[in-house]
Amino acid sequence: MLVSCDATGLEWRILTLLSNDQVAINEINSGADIHSLNQAELALPSRLIAKIFLFRTIFRGSGYAFAMDNDFKHVSSDPDFWDEKNAIFYNKYSGINECHNQWKMQVMNGKRIIGPSGREWRIEPKPGGDVPWTTLTNYPVQGTGADLMAIARVSLRNRLKNGNLQSQLINTIHDSLICDVPDKELDKCVKIMYNVFDTLEENMYKLWGIISPIPFPCEVKIGKNLGEMKKYEHN
Repeated sequence: MLVSCDATGLEWRILTLLSNDQVAINEINSGADIHSLNQAELALPSRLIAKIFLFRTIFRGSGYAFAMDNDFKHVSSDPDFWDEKNAIFYNKYSGINECHNQWKMQVMNGKRIIGPSGREWRIEPKPGGDVPWTTLTNYPVQGTGADLMAIARVSLRNRLKNGNLQSQLINTIHDSLICDVPDKELDKCVKIMYNVFDTLEENMYKLWGIISPIPFPCEVKIGKNLGEMKKYEHN
């Protein structure tokens, strides 16, 4: 049986961690439906559009980019419309806006961006001196997410080994850890996977010396193959 452990909303949570945005922190910790809230606050036609919009704004999508995007142009093909939505979004999540602009200043002044794990990014301005927004907002989030998943991967492997389980970590796909698990070990493996993510904050403190203001939960799915995975709750 394949068992897949997927980090929940990893990119959004990583950006929240890096920016220390208080609104995002409060929404995550309260268990609020962030996408429904943003649908209402941004006057978007559906929760799905609000969800896609949020994950695009992680990487600073411009009004023009939204207007040309097939996921959004049916809502409006007017860049000004989307620039207005961006303004509302970054006014709400002002900590994220400040974080992005701080990274911008560092890059434009030839300085490196340093993540919580110590990973560094030296990002060059575009020819002509323009801000490389996509790269600038992508590298710290994706890089820190990869570092966090490395912690989870090693932790999972060690727990399976220390538990003398036959279950094997066989693959990782971005924010997913995938194990090949005998049926008799299913509940044990799933419980270990949830515990790995329940203790990520503790391990972040041990390894990086930071206190995370938010949790990094996961969702576990099982199936005979990756095309037939279904959510699984442990007992």
